[in-house]
Amino acid sequence: MKKVAILTFVLLISAVTFAQDNSSNKDQISTLFGKNKDTHVGWFVGLDNGYTQFGSRDVSLSGLNAGIIINHNFSVGFSGSGWTNRNSMFYDRIADTAGAYLEGGFGRLLFEYTPFAKSPLHVTFPIMIGAGGASYVTDKEYYDWEDNDWDDHHKVLDSDAFFTFEPGVRAEVNVFRFMRVNAGVSYRYVSGLDLMKTSSDMMNNFSATFGLKFGRF
Repeated sequence: MKKVAILTFVLLISAVTFAQDNSSNKDQISTLFGKNKDTHVGWFVGLDNGYTQFGSRDVSLSGLNAGIIINHNFSVGFSGSGWTNRNSMFYDRIADTAGAYLEGGFGRLLFEYTPFAKSPLHVTFPIMIGAGGASYVTDKEYYDWEDNDWDDHHKVLDSDAFFTFEPGVRAEVNVFRFMRVNAGVSYRYVSGLDLMKTSSDMMNNFSATFGLKFGRF
């Protein structure tokens, strides 16, 4: 994980240098395939895929974010994401002899500053603040008698909500006037995680992310 973060950081530094050298056009946003008309208030919808670790477990993250863009440089919106590799998140003997899957995700406010948004290649600084939730759900089905019928389900052994704060930096490319591609790193801090047989700082770690943005920039 550290090697991935270091490599991404080196690429970001290169992007910063390039962005500063190519930010002279103050009237229009430049893209790889032309120039965009200037707008003071825009919007975006983004798709993110990422990699991180919870303790020593490899975790795949997928998310959706959306918001408004003010004067090209400031964005405010909402970000929702969760881990998608459920089979890799199985933990033995969470309660007595029962094993369980760790399921959950994050719902957070998104604040983003983009100093050279009109350059074809630039950097952006997202910050996500909000809450997350996680549950241990059994792999076995249990049966209960409800409404004169047997109902099978997986038991939730434990669940908890927590606070999360995640600042980051990304390199971003204006591909078309309606589409941007980005990649970067962030650090996720979690406070208040309280699950059985689980370290409270298990989710504190770096993340590497690749994303797409669509909208009016």
